[in-house]
Amino acid sequence: MGAWDTTGPVRLSSPALDLAEADARVRSIWIWQLALCAVTGIVIVGVAILDASVLAIGSVAIGTTGIFLTTIGSLIVPWRGLPDSAPAVLPYLDIVWIALLTFNTDLRLSHLWVFPIAWLATQFGLLRLAGGLAVVAVAALVEVLVNEVSRASALRVLIALLALAFIGITVNNAARQAAAYRTLLRRQARRSTASLEQVSIEKRRVSDTLDDVSIGIARVAPDGELLSANAAYRGLYALDVADPGQPAHSVEYDSLRGTALRTRDRTFARAARGEWLDEERIWLYDPDGRWHALAVTTRPQPAHGEEEPSTVLIVRDVTDVLQAQQRRDALASVVSHELRNPLTALLGQVDRLLDRDDLDDDAVRRIRIIEESGERMRKLVSTILSAPVEQVADPDRGPRAVTDLRKILDASVDSFEPLAAERDIALDLAPGDPLEVWADAFRLRQVVDNLLSNAVKYTPAGGSVTVIARAVGADVEFVVTDDGIGILPADLPRIYEDFYRSRAVLDSGIPGTGLGMRIVREIVEDHGGSIGVESMPGVGTTVTTRIPREAG
Repeated sequence: MGAWDTTGPVRLSSPALDLAEADARVRSIWIWQLALCAVTGIVIVGVAILDASVLAIGSVAIGTTGIFLTTIGSLIVPWRGLPDSAPAVLPYLDIVWIALLTFNTDLRLSHLWVFPIAWLATQFGLLRLAGGLAVVAVAALVEVLVNEVSRASALRVLIALLALAFIGITVNNAARQAAAYRTLLRRQARRSTASLEQVSIEKRRVSDTLDDVSIGIARVAPDGELLSANAAYRGLYALDVADPGQPAHSVEYDSLRGTALRTRDRTFARAARGEWLDEERIWLYDPDGRWHALAVTTRPQPAHGEEEPSTVLIVRDVTDVLQAQQRRDALASVVSHELRNPLTALLGQVDRLLDRDDLDDDAVRRIRIIEESGERMRKLVSTILSAPVEQVADPDRGPRAVTDLRKILDASVDSFEPLAAERDIALDLAPGDPLEVWADAFRLRQVVDNLLSNAVKYTPAGGSVTVIARAVGADVEFVVTDDGIGILPADLPRIYEDFYRSRAVLDSGIPGTGLGMRIVREIVEDHGGSIGVESMPGVGTTVTTRIPREAG
């Protein structure tokens, strides 16, 4: 049966003598013992050549044999299964064997004690070094007493002992310093490893985060090398995952089904040259035969440390947005076209009514209001038919002139009075002086109508809507206040979003589009004004609008 250690089987009959396979502790034992054995062998061979009779001395034969047997034992003993202090027996045995080599001979072999003494000093510390020196001293004392050597010989032994002590202490200090350096280096290595692992983890986290983003992001070097790219970018351009640096399989075009861009005109090449792109529109045709409208942005990145400068390429797929806009434009055009015919008929009937002589002044006034509202609606329809929807919402279309806001408010209140009366709502405009502003009267009426429409629509029966207008410094201000259903605080920041309707409105079941407040704010801000909304659920809403009197 073989002997087993704690790390695995090691057979005594076939020891593993491969230094590369042994651990550091075992290799150290082998090296020290083999070094002494080799030097001793060389010395014995030299002695055999010069004076073979020396080998016949018993102590020399025993010492030589002891060193060789100790060396063989060091190679076959399973040190990994023994305590750390077990190998210390070897240098002590070597001291005894060397003492026998010097006993009863004229050979000056005491210098061989340097090997076990240095071994003890390096591997086993001061205590065992002191023990080794004590063994050397005893061996030397025995030789002096037995052989009755001369004083000169005794002095040489003393000097040799002191020299060994000096060598041992020096070697021990050097070994301790080396161990301290090794410990420090191991700690630094562990810290460096931990730092590298942390950096690697953070890098993976950033990479995973970027891969989860639907916007394509890539980093390009000035020489055209693709330094990094997230999953969205690789997917859009059909890059090889195993080798993203290969040319893209998707092709960029200057327009939908237009001309393919040359290599130097493609966004990747332009980013490598450091060109500044800001939401530039291009079209991409992928290998699956699909077109993508892309908005491309570049941002140069300066060099950091030894890292070279680069450019970040940001690519947004806006295909769905464009298609939605096209569908909205088409729908708006169809609806507007279909509205124009009944509006024309309505205005025609209004003209015929106004031609009658049997109408009193109040009826004529009300018909004029209908005519005015119809004309405004026809103007809006014509604008929709002649321009895209996003331009219809742009208030910077009509001419601007000095306009009396008071007249606009009077006309709007008159138009909403029938609806307010029908719903038993008190609609009141506070009297005041004319308020002249530099504005587009048509768009300003749009603002007032939207605000009054909301106030009347969301005020329950028996409620009231009040409009106050006044001059405030260089501005004119008008305030629309109602005691309607109000708006929740969480909904207030979103009232200007397209198609957004608050929870209170949805719960009320009152119809609407959710576009009015967005249009109002755009028109007011284009005039250089501001709008503020204060509301409390169940109490009411106050909308304050300010517009500069003079052109900005």
